[in-house]
Amino acid sequence: MRKALSVLLAALLLAGSLVSCTETDAEPSSDKPLVVATNFVLYDTARVLAGDLAEVRMLLPPGTDAHEYELTLADTALVADADLFLYIGGESEDWVDDLFASMREEDRPDSCRLIDTSLHYAEEKTEGLQTEEEPEEDAIDEHIWTSFHNLLGIVQQTALHLRYLFPKEKDILTDRRIAYEEELLALSDAYRQTIDGAKRKTLVFADRFPFLYLAKEFGLDYYAAFSGCSSNVEASLATIHFLVSKVEEEGIPAVFVMELSDGKCAEAVARETGCAVLTLYSGHNVTPEEFESGITYLDLLRQNLETLKIALN
Repeated sequence: MRKALSVLLAALLLAGSLVSCTETDAEPSSDKPLVVATNFVLYDTARVLAGDLAEVRMLLPPGTDAHEYELTLADTALVADADLFLYIGGESEDWVDDLFASMREEDRPDSCRLIDTSLHYAEEKTEGLQTEEEPEEDAIDEHIWTSFHNLLGIVQQTALHLRYLFPKEKDILTDRRIAYEEELLALSDAYRQTIDGAKRKTLVFADRFPFLYLAKEFGLDYYAAFSGCSSNVEASLATIHFLVSKVEEEGIPAVFVMELSDGKCAEAVARETGCAVLTLYSGHNVTPEEFESGITYLDLLRQNLETLKIALN
């Protein structure tokens, strides 16, 4: 990724500056202040809070796996045009630091790095987890928004930065923040009631597992084929056999995949056990069809709640 970014930045410098690119579809389409977010959760949060005050854009193309994202010239120009840039940070978005370092200070957008290392959990070495090699240091799960507690923090930080951008609209922004927080708190209570009253507390993921924060928040146990940010998604026979044995031993009714997954590992487990395959949405991205329909992260959280009711009972 760093090598590809260096090539992009060199090309932009030859073009004259980061903001002198030729017109592309990624350019802002209105005269409103531009807010750019790297993934769907941040985009949707900004969209809910900013409403019609700003043009809100998502950098990650709909339907694209966030772990496979490659920065383009058009994306770079869009970030440079932004009045506010929202990103999580961490290893998956380390290209942001390189991008900002390449910009003149006066060209850098106001930015909000929403990762909070004090809230991080290291990705645990769970039984059966398939890894390519042992990491030198604990890998940090960067999917912090899958915890309601962390998501509320993201909402508050986003609202604060929008107030800097729209100082005259602080009352409107405050009302929108409070209304959104109330919806999230109600959903969090519904999750708590469902999980506390469930027959079992174990999730089986025949896929990546970007839900460590969710599991920690609600006291869920889990087995997974891969860690949340793993680039290795080809399950070995040993991994499949392990997951099959757990499903059979514990009477698990369904195994999970995350959105935009090919589902091959889950299909193999389902063939051996007869269990269902269900999708739990991490919210990092949605399909182009979902994006065009205006689906929200709250919609995904509600779908997840109904799915958990099936898997945990």
